[in-house]
Amino acid sequence: MTQKVDLIFEDDYILVLNKPSGMVVNISDTSPGETLQNYTQEKLAKELADADKESDFYKRGGLVHRIDKETSGVVVAAKDEETFVSLQVQFKGREVEKEYVALIFGKLDEEKIEISAPIGRSPRNRTKMAIVSDGKEAVTTVEQAEERVVDGEVLSLVRAFPKTGRTHQIRVHLAALNHPIVGDDLYAGKRRSVISRKIFGRLMLHAHKITFTHPKTGERASFEAGLPSEFAA
Repeated sequence: MTQKVDLIFEDDYILVLNKPSGMVVNISDTSPGETLQNYTQEKLAKELADADKESDFYKRGGLVHRIDKETSGVVVAAKDEETFVSLQVQFKGREVEKEYVALIFGKLDEEKIEISAPIGRSPRNRTKMAIVSDGKEAVTTVEQAEERVVDGEVLSLVRAFPKTGRTHQIRVHLAALNHPIVGDDLYAGKRRSVISRKIFGRLMLHAHKITFTHPKTGERASFEAGLPSEFAA
């Protein structure tokens, strides 16, 4: 692996990883290059060799969930089929708490905002997601954390707590508030994209913390991926 993947935590049942920005989570024909799954397949070579080759555990290299390619941060992998299924049940049941940190354009109108707006494929651009009436339920809470001014642009560091897990959910919801994420080429608009790429060079969205019930101990466990250097004031 040429890109560094930090191991946050490991025991006999799970791996908690810190994915770098720019790395795809799962192997696919449309995304050549190194993926996080390449890392887990190497790390869990013995466990996967003994697994059912038709199982999602095997096909996904133990990775329980995904985050966007340009998003950095915490991702969880299971070391066996039973743990994999248990964690997936928690994700589907919305029992997993996730906290993201984002740098956005502007400042929130309130210190805390809950956005509830359905998300689906954009009818105008199929590569994008959008708020659409027949989309799937999507709920995100956003909290203002810190205001900054960079090259004359007012920016804010915010914490985002998605209660659902739709594709591009945080990005779409923040863009709908007219506070797109810095570095978001899909949703920030051309002028803002040029400015943010020039200054930061990446999507400024980081999966900072995750909390779930450990499948073996039955206790709630929280893990954090420290903020990348680009987020420093």
